[in-house]
Amino acid sequence: MTDYIEDPYMGSEYDEIFNDWYEIEGERKIKELSRQLRTFFNYKAEVIRYRFRISSNLAENFTNTKFISRKKEIESLTHDFITLLKRLKKPTQTLEEGIRSLFFNNDKACFNKLSAITEKLSMLLHYFSEESLHNHPKFLKFSVILVQHLCLMKKCLNAQFSEFFEELEINYNNLEEELEDLIEITPIKKKQSKKQFEERLTS
Repeated sequence: MTDYIEDPYMGSEYDEIFNDWYEIEGERKIKELSRQLRTFFNYKAEVIRYRFRISSNLAENFTNTKFISRKKEIESLTHDFITLLKRLKKPTQTLEEGIRSLFFNNDKACFNKLSAITEKLSMLLHYFSEESLHNHPKFLKFSVILVQHLCLMKKCLNAQFSEFFEELEINYNNLEEELEDLIEITPIKKKQSKKQFEERLTS
């Protein structure tokens, strides 16, 4: 029988590695959640600026090459995002149930693709939140609606932070309603606009 001699230093070494990993992962999560909050407050500030704007300024950002290229990128990614969600959502399911089905079906390929698109869109929307989007109310509204759906995604994909993203989703929904009232859309168009994203999923 082989004698097993326990190394007293092995346990402490593994503990140290685990603690280092835990600290790095914790720091990464804190930065991500902090960025999510900054994004929301940036969009809230843009809605306030739109509310108290003096005049309708020309869309100066639309002449900025970087702004235009990132806008095209976000539009392309949004198309891919909607296409993936349409594949997930069954007629008898809610969108949230469709997303959660990825776990039950162990569909890693779709899960990874959807996660990657969600992260790219989150970063782009953070970039746009720091631009003067109050001069572009339609694109501002589009961004706010898109962030709501990203919060739904993150709520489903990150179980440990589901309550955080659920609360954030509610706040974005309130922000959208506030923006709709400011843009002064007719009641019929307002109702259609609010469900535009969901309608594209089922079309």
